[in-house]
Amino acid sequence: MTRLLIVYQSKPSIVPGLVKGFENAGLEIITFLANEHHHWVDKYVFHAVNKWAHNLRILKKREFLFSKHPLNHWNFLNTELIKSYKKNKPDFVLFIHGIHYSKATLSQIDAPKIGWLVDPVQDPQRLLLFSQNLDWYFSYSKIAIAALNKAGFMNTNYLPHAVDHHQFRYLPETKKNIDIAFVGKHSAHREKFILAALEITNKVSLYGSRWISPALSNFSLIKVIKGWECYGESLNRLYNSSKVVLSIIAKPESALETQSGINMRPYEILASGSLLLSDNYDELHPELKNNHNLILFNNLDEFKASLKRILDDEYMCEKIALEGRKFIKDRFSYDEMATIILSKYQKLLK
Repeated sequence: MTRLLIVYQSKPSIVPGLVKGFENAGLEIITFLANEHHHWVDKYVFHAVNKWAHNLRILKKREFLFSKHPLNHWNFLNTELIKSYKKNKPDFVLFIHGIHYSKATLSQIDAPKIGWLVDPVQDPQRLLLFSQNLDWYFSYSKIAIAALNKAGFMNTNYLPHAVDHHQFRYLPETKKNIDIAFVGKHSAHREKFILAALEITNKVSLYGSRWISPALSNFSLIKVIKGWECYGESLNRLYNSSKVVLSIIAKPESALETQSGINMRPYEILASGSLLLSDNYDELHPELKNNHNLILFNNLDEFKASLKRILDDEYMCEKIALEGRKFIKDRFSYDEMATIILSKYQKLLK
């Protein structure tokens, strides 16, 4: 039986669906999750000392003490990954980026190494840092692929995000008692859109980290914060209970680029059967059409106008949500993704 080591972290929740997909293809899976390998010395001692040094301006923001210490988080991660590799002896390794590992670490892994970019990275130097010591590199962003090709790295191709259709599914008996829901950590950019939604409706549900502090100066936010996090079946029920689900990246509104590539969240929202209201993308799937199977906005005014329009028109809201569900049905599955990655591994062996 082929053994695969998947290297990532527990959140966002990509690994469980991918594990199921590979197991359905007959592979044995081992996972190495970075958040499970954080030494307490770094977490509670090094982190605190660095924070004090930054606050007292002893260190510049991008400088850190203990960077060469073996218990420093990145150094410790690299050491633990090699231990896991030698212990489990996988046939190949899949790195999901996110986190990168050192050239010295990768040189100790003799098995074929495949990467997959899942974050909106467009800087060529950072992309090369992720990819140049791997045998093949997938990316959910075609812009990132073009940047890598221009930099001379050709062993790369497109692999979109997937959705776990067993977890994210339409629950027709669920009452939609929430007008709009959002799940994600706080940013000043996102806060503007939540406050704008509250001008249209008070039936807003908000989940995510770092919202409490800004909410202390704005009581309207306090009332809509429902929790720190929402995952799994609870997340699917939240989406099914919402007429509209907002997807918005954390970048400032003044950023020049729209988002590169569609991440996992929009696909999960579509699979749940709710209407997806999203900021615009550079790389929108050609079958995703604005005002047909989702609604896109480019700025705050467009967002407010669209939200008011769809909440005032229940028929249109349900129709667009239905078309979104039709688009995602039986597509972008982790089984399909596992098959593509496994096929690439088999070609690398030839």
